[in-house]
Amino acid sequence: MKFPALLLLVVAALAFLPACTKTTPYVSDDLRLRHKGADMPIWVRGNMEDRKIVLFLHGGPGECAMCLREYFAAVEEEVAVAYWDQRIAGSASGNADPATLTYPQFAEDLRMVVLLLKKQYPDAKIYLLGHSFGVEMAWQFLTTPGNQDLVGGFVALNGTYSTFDWLHTVQQWVIEQAQTQNDTEALQYMQNIQLRPDNMASVVQWGEWYTRMFRLGANPVWPSDDKAYAFKLWFATPHSKFSQITNVALYDDYYSREIFTFNRRALLKDVHIPVALFWGAKDGIMPIAHAYETRELLSTPTEIVRFEQSWHTAFYTEPELFARELLRFVGEH
Repeated sequence: MKFPALLLLVVAALAFLPACTKTTPYVSDDLRLRHKGADMPIWVRGNMEDRKIVLFLHGGPGECAMCLREYFAAVEEEVAVAYWDQRIAGSASGNADPATLTYPQFAEDLRMVVLLLKKQYPDAKIYLLGHSFGVEMAWQFLTTPGNQDLVGGFVALNGTYSTFDWLHTVQQWVIEQAQTQNDTEALQYMQNIQLRPDNMASVVQWGEWYTRMFRLGANPVWPSDDKAYAFKLWFATPHSKFSQITNVALYDDYYSREIFTFNRRALLKDVHIPVALFWGAKDGIMPIAHAYETRELLSTPTEIVRFEQSWHTAFYTEPELFARELLRFVGEH
């Protein structure tokens, strides 16, 4: 039996109509925050069905967010992830003055990013995921009055609340590892440093510290060790390796002065939102002993999720477990 041509056209149109009108829970939005000379991109990707967004605060400072997206693929299947390149970092542009690379300014930028996301997605709940330096930014933000109730929770991945406390933990880690590995030179070097809150800037030589840390296995793996990833970093992400090299040169004042001002130790007790500490158990850049020190300062019950096969980047070395634990935290809060 043959259908008239017009009837066939109507049937085809009716069959196509649901596909046209059905809404998808997935988003792929590009936003931009322009503030105090910085032009900062924010990419929102993933599943918005549950109206939850994980705002990824990348490390460094000076690294990138979107360039690490492939390690969050499993997370994006369940919730949305906002990838934000901070001022003078990643693929951010503009003419930001290096003098704005301060903790209060980073926290102010973060507040504006959160408010922008809340305006764009008014019924969505936002969670912070800080990695390394991104944890410092998050603690600065959360311990600044009027901020923490803007977000639903915070996952801190291998990061600190205080530069002095972090350096003290690293010093002890190097001493212990040097004794275990019979590295007499590293042992004597660290034992000869009398580290105090008031002398950090004069006794900490970053190159000397990191040389010995890495020699003792502080973090032997990084995503860029993967040749395919390294290729994509140069040619297939918004991030420019050239821009990163250029940006690093603008952090001299940060590393010689600003970093030594960071101390939110006394304020952690005021944090009342849900917090989880995710930690690579083998990390020497941010030793896991620091996770337990952090938990002791928080007034609310805080879990520590250990990644036994990871160093500084659990999302790279144990991506399945990382995604599962992150989604569990977001789902429970």
